[in-house]
Amino acid sequence: MVFNTVIKKIILFLLLTNYILAIDFLKTSGDTIVNENNEKIMLQGFGLGGWLVLEGYMWNCYIEHASTSRMEAAIEYLVGEDKKREFFDLYRKNYITEKDVKYISDNNFNALRVPLHYRDFSPNFMEFSTEGFELLDSLVAWGNRYNVYLILDMHAAPGAQNTSDFSDSELNGDSELFTSYTNQRWLASTWKHIANYYKSEPVIAGYDLLNEPARPGVATTLRNIYEQCIDSIRAVDQNHMVIIEGNWYGNDHTGLFPPFDPNIVYSFHHYVGGINDTMTMYNQYRNDIALQYNVPLWVGEFGENSNVWANGIKEFFNRNNIGWSWWNFKSVERISSLFSYKITDEYQNLINYWGGNGIKPDTAEAFAGLISMARSLHFDSCKVNIGLTRALSDTSFSSKSESFSNFIAPGLLPAVNYDTGNNYVAYFDNQSEDPNKFSPDTKSWNNGWSYRNDGVDIGFSSGGTGDYHIGWIEDGEWIKYSIRSEKPDNYKIFLEISSYDNNGMILATTEVGDTLGPINIPNSIGLGDGWRIINLGNISIQEKSTLKIKAISGGFDFKNIIFNKMDISSFPTNFNLICYPNPLNADLNIQWESSFASETQITIFNLIGNKVFEKNLTATKGLNKLNWGLKSSQDYKNIPSGIFLLKIKNTNSELIKKITYLK
Repeated sequence: MVFNTVIKKIILFLLLTNYILAIDFLKTSGDTIVNENNEKIMLQGFGLGGWLVLEGYMWNCYIEHASTSRMEAAIEYLVGEDKKREFFDLYRKNYITEKDVKYISDNNFNALRVPLHYRDFSPNFMEFSTEGFELLDSLVAWGNRYNVYLILDMHAAPGAQNTSDFSDSELNGDSELFTSYTNQRWLASTWKHIANYYKSEPVIAGYDLLNEPARPGVATTLRNIYEQCIDSIRAVDQNHMVIIEGNWYGNDHTGLFPPFDPNIVYSFHHYVGGINDTMTMYNQYRNDIALQYNVPLWVGEFGENSNVWANGIKEFFNRNNIGWSWWNFKSVERISSLFSYKITDEYQNLINYWGGNGIKPDTAEAFAGLISMARSLHFDSCKVNIGLTRALSDTSFSSKSESFSNFIAPGLLPAVNYDTGNNYVAYFDNQSEDPNKFSPDTKSWNNGWSYRNDGVDIGFSSGGTGDYHIGWIEDGEWIKYSIRSEKPDNYKIFLEISSYDNNGMILATTEVGDTLGPINIPNSIGLGDGWRIINLGNISIQEKSTLKIKAISGGFDFKNIIFNKMDISSFPTNFNLICYPNPLNADLNIQWESSFASETQITIFNLIGNKVFEKNLTATKGLNKLNWGLKSSQDYKNIPSGIFLLKIKNTNSELIKKITYLK
């Protein structure tokens, strides 16, 4: 076993020598984490929840107390030991791939927090395994390749550090890590085993010794547990930071001061409160811990909230020199994860069975459902939460909207493909975060809990065109769309809507001042499946334009925007042509207006009909300008003085104006 481990390390080293290693060991320097050049490093990334330590809600597997052990037992009951292992081999391989890590790096994140289960490293007290290292070897290589640090987090400790399912506690059990000295020694020896393996590996940023301990009256015991773990680690590894969390799910650090290791980081978790409710957090953590004891802070988990909340809380952390890890990385059809994957029909049968709403599948059916789920969570099959990516990485998120789908007119634009960006920037919705999570006042920011993680309420649709619609629309709410056209052109705009009454009203505007509406929304109930197409009006789209649609009065559902090219040949143009100076002895400025985007020709003739200048262009809606430098467009020679005729022409109108040139 030791020989095999050495061989694996050599292979891993050979893989890493194909590129230049840019990763340094990290250490603490006062209240800051730095690299070997004493440059500040802010660890910012995601937690790999559900990879090696399972949680039922991430699978929509709502069996009672859906811990790792109980979920594995439920699977083994259906498919047997061999097929269970085959499924988990594929599931773990597909959950995190090189493409996932590259995406993290490409979007300016530099950390992954990796929840561990003790049994992958020590299945029994004082018995050690390399299985956990084999699971992590590829991730270590990719972390080195893409400069992404790994924080190893003991998510499930011997005996369990709390009574929650995610610590793999027993059903109705106790947090026996705190009541059993054997379990405490088991944890410490497991950390020593891990540290000895990774002692020379700089991509490991640090060891998060215990995830979310929770038990009353254990302040002294918790400190003793941490001291045992640190002593065991330091016996073999002086290089890596150790990270400690407070009691009561990370946030009560009573008894853990003063710091008891020179390379220690204090960690807390944050899920409650709004984006403006940060003073308590600042006083408790920044003042009481970081500044008072001159140690770094790190947020091991924050999340399960909207993009607006993510951006606001992240900005607070960044201002106060606090690194962070968003929870969670990848889940089944969950809008607040970085990646989500679809529930296949085969896997839905398993969900129904586990939830008590379906019959027990046979072995083949159950295995097919599991394998389909394991395949669907691969990077290539996942949906990326583009809005969350921007909220956590893009400094312009709160000031600039960006296209979600890169739509090019003409065609059908789903209403749910509005721009990415903050509330009041890409959209406005009255509820854009949940400041009251885990309380009776909790309220979803997206009432339909579908498709996207913004305040915009999105529901799954039946009927009409497409799978989703924007609903629960209230007075004054709006959404913005960035639209491209291959060239400036004119479009008729239609909306696909559904309404139970005649009270809804829409107003649309563009960035160049066009106004469409307001349009009354008719009652569409009784018309087929309830969806109806209404004419919003006409607009001209430049190479890139924005369309803002506002509910003057809400109470309707909105599914699609349809852009049809518009024939403007029957619409005359009043050019309001101005040529100045006239007479002229220098360049001529030509200025005209257009009611539409149109192919336009400007020609200048002398009095005997010879063409001296011609310009073909696409005029945009509104004011257009052109300069004539008194040179022939054919031979670029200066022209003689005299009287000339300027003709402007588009598909439906033309106008001639006399020009006098005096030398």
